Amino acid sequence: MSGALGQADPVQTDAVVGYDITLVTADGQESTLHCGAGTSVLTAAEQAGLVLKSACQGGGCGACSAVLTGGRVEMGDHDPDVIEVPEDEGGILLCSSFPREDCRIELPYDAAKIVTAPPTRHDAEITALDRVADGVMRVTLTLRPAEDGSSSADFESGQFFRVTVPGAAPVAVPGTIPGSEARRAYSPANVANWDGRLEFFIRLLPGGAMSEYLSERAGMGDVLTVSSADGEFVLAENGLRPRWFLAGGTGLSPLLSMLRKMAEWGDPQPARLFFGVTWHGEVFAQDEIAALAGTLPDFHADTVVWNADPAWTGPVGNPVEMAAAELAMLDEMPDVYICGPPPMTDAAVAALTAAGVPADQIHLERFSSSS
Repeated sequence: MSGALGQADPVQTDAVVGYDITLVTADGQESTLHCGAGTSVLTAAEQAGLVLKSACQGGGCGACSAVLTGGRVEMGDHDPDVIEVPEDEGGILLCSSFPREDCRIELPYDAAKIVTAPPTRHDAEITALDRVADGVMRVTLTLRPAEDGSSSADFESGQFFRVTVPGAAPVAVPGTIPGSEARRAYSPANVANWDGRLEFFIRLLPGGAMSEYLSERAGMGDVLTVSSADGEFVLAENGLRPRWFLAGGTGLSPLLSMLRKMAEWGDPQPARLFFGVTWHGEVFAQDEIAALAGTLPDFHADTVVWNADPAWTGPVGNPVEMAAAELAMLDEMPDVYICGPPPMTDAAVAALTAAGVPADQIHLERFSSSS
């Protein structure tokens, strides 16, 4: 091993050909690993014991953005709009980058942000399965006891878990070796607990590996594998400054967890939730939101529908426009937490910035449309 990260032992992941990938962190530390032509850089790094920043691992969120400064990669399926640096300037997503020659890649964070051990995995049993809205499934998992007997669900509100799709056919999924397991990232809507319970709201999408499993094969008692919690989308200590939350669709999950944590700890900050969906039938979690109003001392929430039908009696529009209109009436800018699909989060950042919310008070998590 050499350098702060070290020289990873070469691991031949493709039978025919592979390439050397040099990762350079923002503080100048380097690590070289071997990556097969059919393996993404993100997967090769994990195989070498280096867990890099990522979330959806499907090319849709931008969490694994990096810059290619030497060599060539072929990009698999991805959303180019989520890459932090334009592609014509070397911007890539590690989960979708498959090397075609030796490469040098710059990471936008220091070496201390890299976990140098593979994530812990846990078996978890499906203990509740409910379709709560059009295209939305609530899935409750209960962790099975580990070897030491513990089964607590330990995470910070806002973090996510990667869940392995049971019985998924071995297919070439971006970011994985052909024939390997398919994993999806989901954020719990509940808070950390000793009972090992994880509650997820999951969007069901046509053709999705997890969506197909949940819709057609999942049953009570099924055992899934979940990773340890990951992610930096968590509540920031901000004194008594108000906290606002903007959610699009199932992006509500981590925000519900944050609000529930505030209620559990008795946080005194004023809290405001804007929750938006496209159609009336997609509205969910109204009882959960109403319960927060009884436990948080200064909380108000609005659920807004973009394409409303006559049966919908609530606000019509989208959460970004509603929030921006209310910001104009404030004297103090709140901390704002945003979670939803990339177009919604991008629009929110633009609107909040225009309204005067400082950049360091905007916290966001994009989620991928793959499921």
